[in-house]
Amino acid sequence: MKNYPERSKWEPVKNMMGDREVFLGKHLSYQFYKSPRRILHMMSYYKFASKLIGRGKNVLDIGCGEGLGTWLLAVECGQAKGIDTDSEAVKVGKSNWKDARISFESSDFLKIKQKAFDAVVNFDVIEHILPENSARFFKKISECLVHDGIAIIGTPNITSDQYASPVTRKGHVNIYSGERLEEEMKKYFHHVFMFGANDEVVHTGFLPMAHYLIAVGCRKVQ
Repeated sequence: MKNYPERSKWEPVKNMMGDREVFLGKHLSYQFYKSPRRILHMMSYYKFASKLIGRGKNVLDIGCGEGLGTWLLAVECGQAKGIDTDSEAVKVGKSNWKDARISFESSDFLKIKQKAFDAVVNFDVIEHILPENSARFFKKISECLVHDGIAIIGTPNITSDQYASPVTRKGHVNIYSGERLEEEMKKYFHHVFMFGANDEVVHTGFLPMAHYLIAVGCRKVQ
């Protein structure tokens, strides 16, 4: 019993935390319930992107969903805008992340007019875009960047598609291999660097054995 008062030291810590809460929407709730490791993987990709981009940058996050990754970009890089066609998910993001460093927009990325971003990030987007529209997508990304901007694109590897769940595979209409993604990126960027990811580990290993692909494009082609 003598040590019992020591436990009360947790109360000041809780008081310092305040009453701020985050509410999960349909998408993140589903992932936490069905595949919580997926959240860890996703956030490791966003952390990788934020460290490459650096501080004092203005970042566009395409396919932001409920904005969990967008918030990390905002905190680490300085300014982030999330865009998604899913208005319900964007509404959740706007409700949770109220800060001058972050903003959200529910619209079609191909139709936005804002440009001059230091970086454009998109994870798990291009596999949902029909192949005949992918060229427009890549071109629009390059148009949104400043001359020395950076594009970071992540997508499941074609070699891992056979292991995806039925829910995941249903929306995959455009799966890339590492070679194809690199070739596509080189049409729009002078320098392209390819990374792989297995679980939360991002690496430069043998791409065909990577579960996930991350392409980094630098210095856009004018």
